[in-house]
Amino acid sequence: MHRSILSIVTVLLVSAGCSGGERRYPLTGQVLAVDTVRQEITVKHEDIRGFMPGMTMPFKVKDAGQVSAVRPGDLIEATLIVEESTGYLADIRRTGEAPLPEGTPAAPSRMIEPGTDVPDAEFTDSRGQARRFSDWRGKTLAVTFVYTRCPVPDFCPLMDRHFAAVQKALRTDAALAGRVHLLSVSFDPDHDTPPVLHAHAERVGADPAIWSFVTGSREAIDRFAAPFGITIMRDDKPMEEIVHNLRTAVIDAEGRLVQVLNGNDWQPGQLVAAIRGADARR
Repeated sequence: MHRSILSIVTVLLVSAGCSGGERRYPLTGQVLAVDTVRQEITVKHEDIRGFMPGMTMPFKVKDAGQVSAVRPGDLIEATLIVEESTGYLADIRRTGEAPLPEGTPAAPSRMIEPGTDVPDAEFTDSRGQARRFSDWRGKTLAVTFVYTRCPVPDFCPLMDRHFAAVQKALRTDAALAGRVHLLSVSFDPDHDTPPVLHAHAERVGADPAIWSFVTGSREAIDRFAAPFGITIMRDDKPMEEIVHNLRTAVIDAEGRLVQVLNGNDWQPGQLVAAIRGADARR
């Protein structure tokens, strides 16, 4: 079975919360990624005695100053505070630094800014055909990053459900008909081969005229995704989960970035509104 990091943590947090009151646990680990927008740091941590085994996962940090004070590669000690069904890190102390584990993506040197041209990229679609990102030039695009065997319901499966709802809205909007395309980019090419993507697209109801699933080589996908703020951490051991964040980009018909919706907090109506605004820039 896939090991769902977030599901395990949710169960542990709820269990801890049931005992009542605040609980504190010492945490030791290495920072692999920093997200100042969401005030999260991803930590590869040792066993947290009496609470959870060692793993790699994102943690909320309430103090924004502590988020900005660490960087990937830092060794830290911190306190994991569990209150009811939420948990966050506090009292983060940098104890040193070490090389990042092999396979940890480097932070992009420059994020794509709104109004900037999105670099071209090579893909393979669900029919096995070679595609380029520039093939969709002339369409207003919404692009998200997923993988089909993601086991966490409010991560990739939620993006699929949101895109399905947006697809339905586009079908009934005469002003946007034929002008918009949805693109789901898989960063798991070892598993998400064209036949797998094709079956998945059919399962989620993707109309290829509106919504495409694509993948490519790891290097090409990681290079394309990183400037959008996507962080991908893979464990090549069989049956391990890919640790990643969520970003959904809206791109105008000229191939320029308009907006990025961060995480999974947005609703389909917000994406439709962003698409409509981007399309109006023609």
